[in-house]
Amino acid sequence: MSGLAVSALIITHNEEKNIERCLQSLDWTDELVVIDANSTDRTREICQLPGRSWSGKTRVVQRAWTGFRDQRNFALEQAQNSWVLVVDADEVCTPELAAKIRELLNQSQGPDRQIYKVHRREFFQGKPIFYGMWNPSYQDRFFNKLGVQYINEIHEYPFSKHPPGKIHESLLHLCDLTVERYLEKLNRYTTIEARDRFEQGQRTTVFKLLGAFPAHTFKSFFYYQAYRDGMHGFIISLLEGISRVVRQIKIWQLMVRSQESPGQK
Repeated sequence: MSGLAVSALIITHNEEKNIERCLQSLDWTDELVVIDANSTDRTREICQLPGRSWSGKTRVVQRAWTGFRDQRNFALEQAQNSWVLVVDADEVCTPELAAKIRELLNQSQGPDRQIYKVHRREFFQGKPIFYGMWNPSYQDRFFNKLGVQYINEIHEYPFSKHPPGKIHESLLHLCDLTVERYLEKLNRYTTIEARDRFEQGQRTTVFKLLGAFPAHTFKSFFYYQAYRDGMHGFIISLLEGISRVVRQIKIWQLMVRSQESPGQK
């Protein structure tokens, strides 16, 4: 292919329901690197199926799970190309996004930024979401990895000193996100977030505990216009409020534990 080469980076664990769709959408890239956290389903087998459009350019590396940040940074080390596109296994790269990235790579001087935020379209209960706190969703997904490292354990992102550009063509976050799956993720993520914030010196108060739910629910529903997504937007606003108050409760729990056992976090 003409222009600069690009590697697509994917981290996985038991993604057999999603990975084939993801790989198919990335078969235009020059290299696909899958960092698999010892999946026990058919994830690895599907990645290595012969005769597929991605066959011959996909490399699967097994690595025990050590957290989002570590897995992402390890993936960067494995990429053979400087330019990388980071995609989750439950996401799909649209043809429009593929064309835009190729356009940037084919410029005579290459892309004019080191890092680009890519638009991501969210779905909930099978419905595309256009408003609320989930939108507009732009994430640092396409960049030159030179000197870039991921920071933060949850909501990790690649840190760069250079201002990012924006790509409006979309990744589709097509995960089967139901209320049950959202609550499972909420419990896992709020535990990590609470620990990180506690270690950074943040503490909660009665006012924060009381205000977290209504503040974020109303902010999502009215300020970010989630009401325009109908009942789906209303439910998402409620869930976002629950997420914030649960995080505050877990910070409070860490405060109690640290007082009971000095030095323990």
